[in-house]
Amino acid sequence: MKDSVSIEAGLGSAVSVTFEGINLSFGKTHVLKGIDLHINAGEFFAFLGPSGCGKTTLLRLLAGFETAQTGKVIIGDQEMSYLPPWQRNLGMVFQSYALWPHMTIRKNVAFGLEERRVPRDQIKERTNRALELVGLLDLADRRPSQLSGGQQQRVALARTIVVEPQVLLLDEPLSNLDAKLRIQMRHELLDLQRKLSITTIFVTHDQEEANTMADRIALMKDGIIQQVGSPIELYDQPVNRFVADFLGTANFLEGKIQKSGEEWTFLSDNDLAIPVTNSDDHLQSTHCSLVFRPQNIEVASDGVKLKNKAIHFTGTIRSKEFLGSTIRYRVAIRGIEIFADVPHQQGTSLMKDGQEVFLGIDRGHIQVVYD
Repeated sequence: MKDSVSIEAGLGSAVSVTFEGINLSFGKTHVLKGIDLHINAGEFFAFLGPSGCGKTTLLRLLAGFETAQTGKVIIGDQEMSYLPPWQRNLGMVFQSYALWPHMTIRKNVAFGLEERRVPRDQIKERTNRALELVGLLDLADRRPSQLSGGQQQRVALARTIVVEPQVLLLDEPLSNLDAKLRIQMRHELLDLQRKLSITTIFVTHDQEEANTMADRIALMKDGIIQQVGSPIELYDQPVNRFVADFLGTANFLEGKIQKSGEEWTFLSDNDLAIPVTNSDDHLQSTHCSLVFRPQNIEVASDGVKLKNKAIHFTGTIRSKEFLGSTIRYRVAIRGIEIFADVPHQQGTSLMKDGQEVFLGIDRGHIQVVYD
């Protein structure tokens, strides 16, 4: 019989996941386009993107439920491209949980072990340990209908980890929960993943979910991976406009880059001239966007207060939103509108709609991106 830490021991040897040259089509629809991606052993990794971008198809491809026309799927050092799901030793938690309603929680969790004909004493030991890991051992004799949504999610997790998969796959695992419970379950999922040291890949369209849980993110659009990196890397250093716009609130100015001597200047469509850093001569005069985040803009009623900022604008307050920790101002600058976030301090007065204001931003907080 295995001892009481068998699940952690079985899952402790994390493996990497690699996609090489993946192309997948459904009829004439090209769903995944040239996917090359390496996921490190032990990572909590997210496939993020809007509906229809291919993220769920990529997860199902890894699980063995879809087959690509070209490319390889490699888990650890073994190619799995043409193996059926039951030969891949992966665990998948579905959006719907897919629990057996007529079975107790214990029977739901033990089901996979029984199908594998694991000895009965090991089934009991491993089932108890899995339920203990997700905090449901005391509810083992209840049925799914007697549990909350969050508890049912934990049952689905326990049923998956009890078979000791090499990789844990999560398909929109929190989408059926209310907002408060989703936050709680984020922490629980991440704690469990760290405890088990298992490579975990999850699909989500929720950027906050990905930002708070993932070590790295693959952001997808139209079947193509736009950028891979940590949440902070994608947020602070987006490679194109789509990435900048998808992750958080961003301000965009449209225009072109011009060079004079050794200096580069962004010339916006509304006649703003802004110094930038750019070394790509061939991109001169190419349409681009200047990106900057609302929290990096300083707003003042007196321009003298912004003397240390490299770049200055003047504008007019159009409206404001109270967001708790911040006040978000909508400011008009020469016919366009941008957002500026100001930290809220108790007792401070708000700027008025129609008020002229001065805005400042450091040069290092702006970035030129292309479509």
